[in-house]
Amino acid sequence: MDHEVEYSTELTKIYHTNYVRNSRAVCVLWAVFTICFAILNIVAFIQPQWIGDTGESDRPGFFGLYQFCVLGAVTSDFTSEFTCTGDFLEFNQILNTSFQAASFLVGASALLFIICCVCLILFLFLNTATVLRICGWLQILGAIFMAIACIVYPNGWDDPQVVSICNSQTYGIGSCGIRWAYILAIVLIFDAFILATLAFILAAKQAKLLPEVYGKKEKSELNGFASDTMSKRSGYPLSDDRYSEYSHRSEKSKRSTHSHSSRIA
Repeated sequence: MDHEVEYSTELTKIYHTNYVRNSRAVCVLWAVFTICFAILNIVAFIQPQWIGDTGESDRPGFFGLYQFCVLGAVTSDFTSEFTCTGDFLEFNQILNTSFQAASFLVGASALLFIICCVCLILFLFLNTATVLRICGWLQILGAIFMAIACIVYPNGWDDPQVVSICNSQTYGIGSCGIRWAYILAIVLIFDAFILATLAFILAAKQAKLLPEVYGKKEKSELNGFASDTMSKRSGYPLSDDRYSEYSHRSEKSKRSTHSHSSRIA
């Protein structure tokens, strides 16, 4: 029976070691994906490739969050280049309030994920579950900001600059097409929610990494250690009958009783 219990405990230790190793590997992958997400978020923020012209558009041009580019006039050597206008630090240069709101939200989402990447350093100082929960909430906020930005952005398609190229209207893209940066932003919404969900799942698993059998075993070992310590300090082994040394009659009491009996006789 003892051999079976020992075998079960050793097997549990092996499973627990593998579980911890796999959990740490998933945490590392989550951290890598978080860093990649932050980079892709910045790319989607700075690229003016959210919507753009097609073969049916009136003239060439494409638009981003805060920047838009149109084809310039033909030069003397019969060439022309795209001229881009717009700066995030100067909101007055952004075409309309919808584009301004979308720019702010996507920028805030990128900032939250940058903060989340910085928080990875906290793994060296804080509990793993605590850091995962902090990053999970940051990722949820980033996903919400990105989703609102993707919803708000088409509201500015009725701007005269956009209409001149796309012949568009509010939430109607007209003759233009959605380009890769807008698609990337939509994909990042789902990626952010997946990363946040994974962070909360890992945080919940981190709280129960140690099986209950170890807690019971440690408790029994502590009780045995305490019993051995008490027996060593008293100098007497703890017998099963639980009798104390003071319950037995001493030699002096035996002699006094014997002398009293002799006097009576």
